[in-house]
Amino acid sequence: MLNAILDKKYKFAPSILAADQANIANEVKRVPNADWFHVDVMDNHFAPNMGFSAAALKSVADLKQAPIDAHLMIENPENFLKTFIEAGADSLTFHAEATKKIDECIDIIKSNKKRVGIALKPNTPFNEIKHYLNKIDMVLVMTVDPGFSGQGFMASQVEKIKEVRKEIDKTNLDIWLQVDGGIGLKTLETTLEAGADFFVVGSSVYYEKDPQAALNALRNLIS
Repeated sequence: MLNAILDKKYKFAPSILAADQANIANEVKRVPNADWFHVDVMDNHFAPNMGFSAAALKSVADLKQAPIDAHLMIENPENFLKTFIEAGADSLTFHAEATKKIDECIDIIKSNKKRVGIALKPNTPFNEIKHYLNKIDMVLVMTVDPGFSGQGFMASQVEKIKEVRKEIDKTNLDIWLQVDGGIGLKTLETTLEAGADFFVVGSSVYYEKDPQAALNALRNLIS
């Protein structure tokens, strides 16, 4: 399953933060053709909200419907990476702003043969992590402030997406460029043209009556 998804040029990950929290298993099943599921982990310190625990992530991973994309919005992620790896995360993205031990985080994830991503808050310049590109698998550009689903897309981040894409192409590295925040029918094309190839979709999928149909509509925009 994972190898087939890795070969996809464009990928979509429904964010279960936007789903019905009381019925997560059912919500996952409502999007049977998701490429990944995006699981937000928050500690109410780095981001002003509580997100999913390792146990909650495991409950999604155990469904074996799609690989798990863990977005760790937590301080000192190096202390918790192994817990979320053991819970079933296939890709783990931590924030550059949340740790002084970026190399250690990368090493932990890589040594467990998982994909590693580094995320940037809207106010963090790409230059902060540019020198890590040859060590990672993905850059996540946040197009909202971390913490809550349903926020409006920050058009100010489009230039950052373009900057990251330009550097990835220049180095010819096999790195995914993910965007997260306010991605929907009105903003997908903008981020696609800027160079994104992995789209986290929350409210644009789970706030709709038929989440799978909503995801299909997004896919159809780039097919």
